[in-house]
Amino acid sequence: MMPHNLDPDEDDLDTIPAPQPVFHVEQVLLGALLLDPRRLGDVTGICADSFSTAAHAAVFAAINALPPPDPDEHARNITWLNKVLASGREQARSLTASYLHTLIQVCLWPRHAAAYARMVEAEHARRRLRAAAEHLLQTAHDDTLAHPVPTVLAEADVLAAVVDDIATRFPPRAGALPRAPASPPAIVPDHTEATEEEQLLLATATARPADIESVRWLLAEDFTQPLHAGLWQCLTTLVRRHEPVDPVTVLWEASSAASSTTDASRATYCVFSPSPQAPSNTGANASSHARS
Repeated sequence: MMPHNLDPDEDDLDTIPAPQPVFHVEQVLLGALLLDPRRLGDVTGICADSFSTAAHAAVFAAINALPPPDPDEHARNITWLNKVLASGREQARSLTASYLHTLIQVCLWPRHAAAYARMVEAEHARRRLRAAAEHLLQTAHDDTLAHPVPTVLAEADVLAAVVDDIATRFPPRAGALPRAPASPPAIVPDHTEATEEEQLLLATATARPADIESVRWLLAEDFTQPLHAGLWQCLTTLVRRHEPVDPVTVLWEASSAASSTTDASRATYCVFSPSPQAPSNTGANASSHARS
């Protein structure tokens, strides 16, 4: 395992709050690339500008610019990481060794780098679309323009080009999660045996997605909590699309469903690993839940 004894610095980015869910996705992606720079070959569709913060953009630009290290050397020392830090600081002076350490620590699934990059690309597309739409709106309401009609039409063309580019990058796919109903069913109290069984089932299925196929009979409607039903839909959707499954990808799928009932903290608790004393078999947990 690569050593983590990076020298701390006076500045510390660890305390910066995550402004949006994509912040954590960017962290795990960069952590994957710092742990295994060879994964950069799996990452497509993004560049430094795709990231939401200057620090993340600087780290990605540095990783992309530097020659990848020898894997054996990289496992034994932090020479390449020091180069990433030095290069990144040219663009973001607040970048620290401590923050690179954080990026490495938060990534538990480096092999999922391509999936994380796709999430970063999707969020960047949303920001591009939002910026183009807002600029068009501002232009349309600008009464100081000498030639408002051609100027507004030009901005409309820019927005249309952004839409076309995003449509090409993200073609429609089957099996998209439906929007949550406007009036969700009432949530039963959390501290029940059924709720605990469902949380255990979701955590086990997230840790062992290969077992989900054995419980195809279990439906979202079988869950007592709308949140749990939605997370189960996320899990089965990812498995059906043959996409990587881990807590990061499940929570991102849930956030993409735009569910009005989603509670981020409870959802996070549900998909992370169950306690060591708990059964670690998805089928057994599902059968237990079905009997309750």
